[in-house]
Amino acid sequence: MATTPQEPQNGQVNRRKLLSFAGIGSLLALAGGVVYKHFSATSAVKVESFMTSGSGRKKNILVLTGSGRKQGNSDLLAEAFVKGALEASHNVKVFHSGREPMQACRHCGGCWSRGKPCVIDDSFEKLFPWLEQAELLVFCSPLYWYNFSGHIKCAMDRMYPYSQKNRLRDMQVRETMLLMCGQSHFLRSFAGPAEAYRQMIGYKHWNDRGRLFVTGVDEYGEIVKDKALVTAEEMGRNA
Repeated sequence: MATTPQEPQNGQVNRRKLLSFAGIGSLLALAGGVVYKHFSATSAVKVESFMTSGSGRKKNILVLTGSGRKQGNSDLLAEAFVKGALEASHNVKVFHSGREPMQACRHCGGCWSRGKPCVIDDSFEKLFPWLEQAELLVFCSPLYWYNFSGHIKCAMDRMYPYSQKNRLRDMQVRETMLLMCGQSHFLRSFAGPAEAYRQMIGYKHWNDRGRLFVTGVDEYGEIVKDKALVTAEEMGRNA
């Protein structure tokens, strides 16, 4: 006699549905990861965060910030780094290029003509002695139009006298770090400043000690919700 197949119990049906949904969810997550990886790596420039081990020796550190907004996201990133560096007993100075009026380089050729790097009298007068004492130079900037902020870029350009053949003195910088944050959720958005930084330190033969790129922060102080501050603090301790 033929038997009639038994109907599956409700529990069995629910388990099958759950397994099916879990499978679909896993596939969607995998596909999303592939898509994100693709769109975050469309630039030939490798944009990644990393840090290298320090020597343990106490050193002079100069942190150059690039925002005009006090306690903004990049400011908080810099503060976290400084906190870690001070805990490790490093000597730290901070120059806020966004709040210290500085003119752009004129390319006038007057470098060292007055016995100092630049003929322009502005906040670079305060910055250049620190540049000549610093062993580790840390750039900390918000992302403006897929690049460094204009404030910090201006300060970078004013370092030009230290690349002149007839320079009277040079910077003591031997190591650098780069900290950046921005509204974009894609790492590729940082490709411009990442490449400029790579070229700059390569030209000066500086050792790259670490980079930190923080995506998806825009609102005032939003970075406090991000684990990046812990990372920045660790970079400071490990400087």
